Amino acid sequence: MASRGDKGNGNGEEQIVETLAEVFRCFICMEKLVDAHLCPHCSKLCCYACVRRWLTEQRSQCPHCRASLHLHELVNCRWVEEVTQQIETMQQSNNIALRESYRDRCPTHQEKLTVYCWTCHCCICHQCALWGGTHSGHTFKPLEEVYDHHLAQIRDEVSQLRRRLMELISLVQDVERNVESVRSAKDERVREIRNAVELMISRLDNALKSKLLTLMKQKNNLTQETEQLEHLLQEIEHQLHICTRSELIAKSGELSNMINEVRKKSMTSFVSPPVPADFHSEIVPSYDSSTFPLTNFMQLRFAAAPVYSAPLHVNGLCWRLKVYPDGNGVVRGNYLSVFLELSAGLPETSKYEYRIEMLHQMSRDPSKNIIREFASDFEVGECWGYNRFFRLDLLASEGYLNPDTDALILRFQVRPPTFYQRCRDQQWYINQLITMQNQHMLQINDLKEWLYNTTSLMNGQRLLSPGILNTSMFAENGSRNNDISHYMCEHSGMPAERRATVQTPHALDANCNSPPVNFPSTSR
Repeated sequence: MASRGDKGNGNGEEQIVETLAEVFRCFICMEKLVDAHLCPHCSKLCCYACVRRWLTEQRSQCPHCRASLHLHELVNCRWVEEVTQQIETMQQSNNIALRESYRDRCPTHQEKLTVYCWTCHCCICHQCALWGGTHSGHTFKPLEEVYDHHLAQIRDEVSQLRRRLMELISLVQDVERNVESVRSAKDERVREIRNAVELMISRLDNALKSKLLTLMKQKNNLTQETEQLEHLLQEIEHQLHICTRSELIAKSGELSNMINEVRKKSMTSFVSPPVPADFHSEIVPSYDSSTFPLTNFMQLRFAAAPVYSAPLHVNGLCWRLKVYPDGNGVVRGNYLSVFLELSAGLPETSKYEYRIEMLHQMSRDPSKNIIREFASDFEVGECWGYNRFFRLDLLASEGYLNPDTDALILRFQVRPPTFYQRCRDQQWYINQLITMQNQHMLQINDLKEWLYNTTSLMNGQRLLSPGILNTSMFAENGSRNNDISHYMCEHSGMPAERRATVQTPHALDANCNSPPVNFPSTSR
């Protein structure tokens, strides 16, 4: 049979290769030839190292034919290396083919798989199809045909995968181009920011020059006046030293006139308004500040409860100081604790910069004020500040607590770190105001509708005679009229004496004493 013949041919080729491999082995070490040499007497191949060791350590005879042999008589066979490489290649090919042949054979009959059972969806040999008995009545197809079909299907799917791979590679390239565009856009923004900052610095330099010119002009005027006054004093001193008594008496009037001319100028004419040492920043917004005079400090210390400042409203955000006059927690009784609280604002966490300052009341010198500044992430209802703001026992001695008024003066300042965040807060506040305005408009429209319905009902009642008043109308509209009456009582804010004039017949005995609705007020 064909399959058996193939198997036999494979074994024959394998035996031939093995025979050739045995021929090209060293007859001394029986391993692969290394630097092959040939005995000139028996033509046996051996490794040069093996035969040299034999001839030098044992005897000068060929180990195979026992003929006399010396090293110089050995024949170098350089071609043997190429032959052994070819034999190894053939052995590897035979091993691979043998493994493939054993993998593609029937496990029962050891025959080559040539038939595909369409019913069982498995590959079988021709004996399983004809004589096995387990596949009788099944549908068969040639294995090569089924293989070609599956191979074509897989190749089609592989081609689709390759197209998908190319699409993914194209998408990766698009992403890489997007990365480059993002980086270039970032670099462009950095260049724009640098240019803008350079322009801002230039404007600050110009503002500084303008302020310095004003100050130098003031200084020059004062210096000129000072020099004139010093020259006058020197001249008077000189006259006092060189003049005799009679000459001094004669010149005293002239000297007095010179002194009076100088003294005629009022000192207020030399006083110039100070140049403010502030520069407008186009990047960082300015602080919003509020002052908190903490009066009756000693009484508040004994109360040991937190004290809150008046709220500071900025763009819909509400800030206030939370002060513990006797300290908070572990520092109670030793330190003044001061915190800044965000009592109303955006729902998400945002960072704000803040400064807390305690004024020195004895000297009113700003350089002696205690200033603490930091930046923290605030949520609504969250406090950030300093548990150990200042020692309580040093407040009076250092001049921060006024013993006469028993008061501390605290000032707090807060700002968003950038104008972008300030604009975001303002936009959120605008949206809140618009929402509130829409709610008020809806309430106004509801009140207008109620007023129209009430007026129409009252006009209809006036047209009816009291003697022939149709009570069924009130029975039919009783529920609606009661609802209108209750709505009027709750939302109109009318006095009680005026509500009786618009009550429906079913609500004449009702006493509507509900307070008016207080619409929420907004502040900017």
